[in-house]
Amino acid sequence: MLRIHCVFLLLFAFVLSGSDAVKCWDCVGKDCMGSFCEGEYCVMTEYAPRWGESAWGESKVVKGCMSGTMVRKDIRNHCEAVDDNGEEVFTCFCGKDYCNGPKRVQNLKVDAVPLVKCVCKGKHCRGRTCQGELCTYVKNLVTGETEQGCINASVPIVERRSVGACMVPPITGAMHHTLARSAEDLLVTESCVCGTDNCNRKKPVPHVPENMKCSAFVQFELVGTKTSSRNITCDGEYCFKSKIESNIGQMAMYKTMGCASFVDNAELPEEFDPKGCANFQSEEVKVESCFTTTDKNAIARALRNQERPSRKSQRGKDSRKPKIEIDEYEDDEGDYPDEFEEEENSRERQSSKKKPSKVKQRVEQEDEEEEEPLEESSKEVEEDEREEQEEEEGRGKEEEKAPESSTKHYIFEAATEPPIPDDSNVTLVAVFLFIMLLIVASGAVWKFELHKKLFRANYDTVAGG
Repeated sequence: MLRIHCVFLLLFAFVLSGSDAVKCWDCVGKDCMGSFCEGEYCVMTEYAPRWGESAWGESKVVKGCMSGTMVRKDIRNHCEAVDDNGEEVFTCFCGKDYCNGPKRVQNLKVDAVPLVKCVCKGKHCRGRTCQGELCTYVKNLVTGETEQGCINASVPIVERRSVGACMVPPITGAMHHTLARSAEDLLVTESCVCGTDNCNRKKPVPHVPENMKCSAFVQFELVGTKTSSRNITCDGEYCFKSKIESNIGQMAMYKTMGCASFVDNAELPEEFDPKGCANFQSEEVKVESCFTTTDKNAIARALRNQERPSRKSQRGKDSRKPKIEIDEYEDDEGDYPDEFEEEENSRERQSSKKKPSKVKQRVEQEDEEEEEPLEESSKEVEEDEREEQEEEEGRGKEEEKAPESSTKHYIFEAATEPPIPDDSNVTLVAVFLFIMLLIVASGAVWKFELHKKLFRANYDTVAGG
């Protein structure tokens, strides 16, 4: 029975945890409003199917949900843009239902994240310098061949967590420029990514203990052809794994495992913890990225260098007019499905019903002001309580006689029922599992008792009784 109670508590906790999720638009396109998903945060970002310098499809704006153990629980609601005017927004995070809709995204605060100037050297370069969101330094560990350049974030989550790291193999298919042509080539390719001007002039060198022994492996599917490398080991500050699945473009899947070490003062993005897993779920793109380490010093270094909003604002000014935060949305019609609007209205009526009346609040204030039990006699206190009780009853009767219009927001014509949660299926499944567990446990107890009776009967037969 103890086990049954434990299972019931776990199922109950699971049901409660599911109720904390936010609903987000899950579709492709800046103005899309298709299906929806549930997660810890809503995201609007970009995805570009790339293999080195080759684009295997157009870059698309994707909307979806983000969750996981690596995702912080206090992410602020904001967007990031590559220009000071906040027009070229490439990433948004928010924590309210359907907050990644086209109208509600416009109300988010925008942080300007300017492009960085990078050294460019290699077959892909048109000049000695280039501009992008990140700078790269790529090296083939077998031949010693190197390339430098710049890239833009092409995959949700993954590149943000890898800024400031040197990785073997590259964590995405866009980080090797022209040095790799196969999965085996990627296995011996080191890619370093940094986010400041000319940070790739020389190869970034992490000066940290590399205590983690990790498996290294690459697998991808390009133009319908799957390619895999052998499995080797490497040493690093962190072990990572990443899996990207997409129906956009010709690159359907990219999966990799490897090791990563971070340079000094590498900033940890404000939305992530140092280790754990983060998932992005969208209609056409699914991304999972994990970083693990047992080095406590590595975790402490990352937390010391956690990105702060104040640091980001120093890198680029937000010249747009101040925007209200997501928590203060005005009436944005069109970003909600019809069922959600009905549910929200029902919730507002339910919450307003639970608010105490003005009369009760005033009586409570009078009670607090008149509390002097040490100075008044017991008789006076009793008389005051009687008077207040009579006064409250009289006011209650007056309120019942008063027209409904004079007490709007507090009195309803009929009792409102709580809205039926969208995750009722989860609750039904949990209850069904609990009932099945009870049946199994009851059957086990019955079977045990039956065995005892049979054993006793056999014993009596043998003993002649």
